[in-house]
Amino acid sequence: MQSMYSLRFVFTSLLLFSSSWSLANAPSSAVGQAFSLETGDLVYTEKHIKFDNAQHQVIYSEPDGTVFARKQIDFSNSLIRPSFQQENDRNGEAIAVKQAGERFLVKYRQQNGSETKEETVADKPNMVIDAGFDAFVRQYWQPLLSGKAMDIEYLVPSKRTTFSFRFQLADCLAETPSSAVCFTLSPVSWLVKMAVDPIVVAYDTSSQRLLRFTGRANISNAAGKYQSVDIRYQYND
Repeated sequence: MQSMYSLRFVFTSLLLFSSSWSLANAPSSAVGQAFSLETGDLVYTEKHIKFDNAQHQVIYSEPDGTVFARKQIDFSNSLIRPSFQQENDRNGEAIAVKQAGERFLVKYRQQNGSETKEETVADKPNMVIDAGFDAFVRQYWQPLLSGKAMDIEYLVPSKRTTFSFRFQLADCLAETPSSAVCFTLSPVSWLVKMAVDPIVVAYDTSSQRLLRFTGRANISNAAGKYQSVDIRYQYND
């Protein structure tokens, strides 16, 4: 039972992906509304702001508009493996990843009062970090559309290591816009597959913009729990 819980924790930590899928080539701003898959209620809103091609910010707000978390993303060294830092005021969770030559310095604090753990992680050819997923999709758009399955090593800051995931074309969920094409992100390990559900994302076929994300949120609630959410994105143009 403990090992299964650990797998779930790894996966939710890994899913910096939800709001991390930070629209690397988006317009100046976009807003995602995250609804609980269990209740249908709005649980938070994320606003993505693109200052320039290198510097992005994500602001997370409660349904009443209160800001509870911020993320700064730096794409200056790599679009697929950006540096970033994120702090969640709900429980004090803090994450920082910074490129240092051929390695990445990873810092993680689970909550207020917890020890900040720090380690360096070696770069890998198929490594993806946080919001770099959006650039990955765009870079490999045609192979993915043709049905090619692509394996990646996704950095999990809480564990200071990477885990193998497979990205491939998939059927869209109900209520997805008809203009969308959908992909899934699934664990390669059969053991992790037993503990977690795949992520499903929808992209507009013309603009290649992210329209919808369905899966486990990367932002915990006040109790430190990670909810399964359906995030719908809108753009300012």
